[in-house]
Amino acid sequence: MSSGLSTSNPLHLFALSGIASCCGELSTVPIDVVKTRMQLQGELGKAPKYTSALSAFPTIVREEGFLALYKGVQPALLRQATYGSLRIGLYEPVKALLGTANPSGLRSDGSPSLLNKILAGVASGAIGSAICNPTDVVKVRMQAAHGARYRGVADAFATIYKLEGFRGLYRGVSPTVQRAAVVAAVELASYDECKGLLVQYAGLQEKSLATHFAASISAGFLVTIFSSPLDVVKSRVMNQPVDERGRGVRYSSTIDCFRKSVQAEGLRSLWKGFWPNFGALCDQGGVTLEASGVWWFPLLHR
Repeated sequence: MSSGLSTSNPLHLFALSGIASCCGELSTVPIDVVKTRMQLQGELGKAPKYTSALSAFPTIVREEGFLALYKGVQPALLRQATYGSLRIGLYEPVKALLGTANPSGLRSDGSPSLLNKILAGVASGAIGSAICNPTDVVKVRMQAAHGARYRGVADAFATIYKLEGFRGLYRGVSPTVQRAAVVAAVELASYDECKGLLVQYAGLQEKSLATHFAASISAGFLVTIFSSPLDVVKSRVMNQPVDERGRGVRYSSTIDCFRKSVQAEGLRSLWKGFWPNFGALCDQGGVTLEASGVWWFPLLHR
């Protein structure tokens, strides 16, 4: 069963993964801004600002201007250039390493098992997100702001460090790593697996548009279901105000954020921003995953 992420040159894979991740991110920044706003609105029982994701787009443009839909684009691209390279670039080497370390985890044809794909996704996602957490903090805060919170990316990094210390740049690292592990495991493994199944049982061509589209949609929907609660908590923990000692004033931990959000807003609050999240993951994931492979240029312009 062939993988859509394989390449003969690891450095080539890292480079293309970074470029592809940036292209995917650039195509979904407006959706990501809306997703973040939806996840944060109504926090702990406050009145929501937007009635739906569709109403959020024109409201943001009307109140803040069109460029508000591209808030946080700079840290978003910086994050994808680093995290995206690590997350996808590490997937194949880790998957190969697992197969070497545990031959019983291979199928009869020598291809990796689904478990090995999931473990490789977890490891690559967790490592990449832990290293690149500061870029995610800056992105979330710039996207969440209704005004000019920082003068730019450099000012955001400097201000957060000055007011909150090094710990401030790693605020929310726990749900970030957990979310990244879930996203990488489900997205990379399910895309890889669905694509292989479509080729093997549906008779589709590995590099056909239909195969890519079906695998991307399937992976994106599964990722959104499993990762949304952690994504909501991540955004809230990262964006919360801090006291004079740089400690969050709303949530003391990931568990505390889960508990308070559900108590104040109900269980459904953990899936706020579901549809823009799904749209962003499908668009970005589809471009990124296929752009990391052999035939990346044509798909960047779809």
